[in-house]
Amino acid sequence: MTVGTTGRRATAALLALVIASSCTPPSAATAVADNAAVQRAFEGHTDQVEVTATGTVDRVLTDQDGPSGPHERFIIRLPDVGMTVLIEHNLSLAPRVPVATGQAVVVHGEYIWNAQGGLVHFTHHDPDRSHEGGYVLYGGKRYD
Repeated sequence: MTVGTTGRRATAALLALVIASSCTPPSAATAVADNAAVQRAFEGHTDQVEVTATGTVDRVLTDQDGPSGPHERFIIRLPDVGMTVLIEHNLSLAPRVPVATGQAVVVHGEYIWNAQGGLVHFTHHDPDRSHEGGYVLYGGKRYD
């Protein structure tokens, strides 16, 4: 049986909901993946907007040091909106996510615009409670 684009979108959305509801506490389970929000932020050159995206790991990059410590970096493909987005996950505040190319992932964090598709950071808890906490759902586990 062949699954069309609509079927793949519905399957991806259902997978994101199942992963989110089974791997997160009730307060975070309400964040539903919305790749169209990422696309709108990119098209509008928008910064500092909370997003929840779901897709597959397109590429695993090397870690990068920054002012707030080392960051794990990987790119996810958002197939329903035809774009990719860089994920920067702070290893000083959250455990490494053992991502692998081609695997499903759900990410919640703050979107920052750039011409390559943007990036999502703050994919971890905020010990200062000055920012909404984020997370990465991967392989049935929540990393935050």
